[in-house]
Amino acid sequence: MKSFSKIFAFVLVAGVFSCSKDELRVYDTVQQLDAVESVNDPFLLASVIKQTSLFYQGMSFDNRRLPSAVQHMQSNYQSGDNFYSGFKSPIDDMYSAMNILKLVDGSIGLADKRASKTHKGIFITFRVLLFSFMTDFYGDVYYTEALKAREGILYPKYDKQTATYAGLLKELDDATALMTAGTEPIDKSYDIMFGGDKTKWIKFANSLKLRLLMRASSKMTDAGTKITALLNSPLLTDATENASIAYVGVTADNSWKGGTINWGSVDEFNKRRPCKTLVDKLTDLKDPRLNIWVAPVEMPWTTDKTKDGVSFTTTDPNGFTYTSKWEYLDLNNKDMSAQTSNITDTDKPYVGFIAGMLSDWKNGNGHYNTAAGGVVGNFKVSQFSQLFRQNKHALLKAQIMNSDEVQFILAEAAAKGLISGSADTYYRKGITNSLLRWGVKQADIDKYLAQSSITLPADKAGQLAKIADQKWLALFLVSSEAYLDLRRTGLPNIFNNGRLTGFPFPVRYRYPGNELGQNKVAYDLGVSTLSPAVDDQFSKMWLLQ
Repeated sequence: MKSFSKIFAFVLVAGVFSCSKDELRVYDTVQQLDAVESVNDPFLLASVIKQTSLFYQGMSFDNRRLPSAVQHMQSNYQSGDNFYSGFKSPIDDMYSAMNILKLVDGSIGLADKRASKTHKGIFITFRVLLFSFMTDFYGDVYYTEALKAREGILYPKYDKQTATYAGLLKELDDATALMTAGTEPIDKSYDIMFGGDKTKWIKFANSLKLRLLMRASSKMTDAGTKITALLNSPLLTDATENASIAYVGVTADNSWKGGTINWGSVDEFNKRRPCKTLVDKLTDLKDPRLNIWVAPVEMPWTTDKTKDGVSFTTTDPNGFTYTSKWEYLDLNNKDMSAQTSNITDTDKPYVGFIAGMLSDWKNGNGHYNTAAGGVVGNFKVSQFSQLFRQNKHALLKAQIMNSDEVQFILAEAAAKGLISGSADTYYRKGITNSLLRWGVKQADIDKYLAQSSITLPADKAGQLAKIADQKWLALFLVSSEAYLDLRRTGLPNIFNNGRLTGFPFPVRYRYPGNELGQNKVAYDLGVSTLSPAVDDQFSKMWLLQ
């Protein structure tokens, strides 16, 4: 996997995340002109890959809305995302995707002029990826009239989601045909995702088609036939075949978001805690990813008085070392006694933050000593591993799609009878690929797979539940897909965990506020197809109706 260090000398994406909206408009215009008039398509490929990958990764750690909704993460301070409050207001992510699509559109035009079929196919794949994000999260969005301001279409119509899906699937067929027919090489220096390997780009396009087919499978009578046809096409299969890019770790722009370059103070890192749902599942399964992702509690509660004050040291597989000290739950201590109703985990070195808990509540797991730790330095709840405090690491990637996701899609399809083949084989391959991707040794993987808790049951419902559990774990830090999958399947059934009873799960993003003000005719038609026809986070789009 190549890093993207070689593109940072070029001024294509510098400062894009810190500019004002007016500056962004100027920047986008210049960028699109450059795409058409100045630079070449290999050069643009690096920028498209980078911007899209960082966009997706930003939804998985930096922004807490989605990782909190899927209970991989919970907020330890100043956030209502633990109970979905981020979905209540209009969300501008549609515009973020469109900003990248402007560059993609210019790149497609340039590739056309140069008869660069391979590059055009790659750019179309990114076009599908970004438009699918928009329609999957919002519902009806502009598609056929999008990106046509130069043709005088300033207020594009919203396409029906069913038509958009048909168009996106057709575009992916076009993309693979172009890449297959293309003869020009892909420059390894600019292909920061697959190192110039055209076969992997074709695999990515086919895998993206598989993702979309499964997402729309309940609305398509021929989904099984279409998915079966894909089994004869190359897909992302090996553990190393992932649509992701590595971090360089030199500047804020090319470093992991949680690292010291981006977050000089540890407080921002400490505001993000692994959710109890995640920690308990990893613990119950004796999953080797537990101590890769999660750090032991700094001062875990104990009911064993002989442990009081006893320190223990833990070193995880990546060499990060932690020191913890047991604290006896002394009910004669009035401060401790006052927190007994809030203490959920004792005698456990790994403790997650309760789903749905108020993030400003200082007493997570009975954190009575707020003077010493405060709400950010909660001694009684695990932090994420120091892996996620690095600026770069071999295990840290900006991810779009991994091969393990592909295997779990196929496992689900087999369990549902949409395709022939063994659901168990695909399921175990998905688990294996995910564990290998996180650096787990094959011998440990074999032990993990040998557990009875991993074995698929005979019944269909039981199989789908097990597959969903493992896919949910594998989609850690791929939060956009984890959210859409949880919304689609209702699995794993985590919706009433912790303190979430009474908080309905949101099923879409609200349209950006500017759509109501500047593109009202299209906006009104888009809202009219929702059920009920209200622009809120609970109305169902075509995919969910």
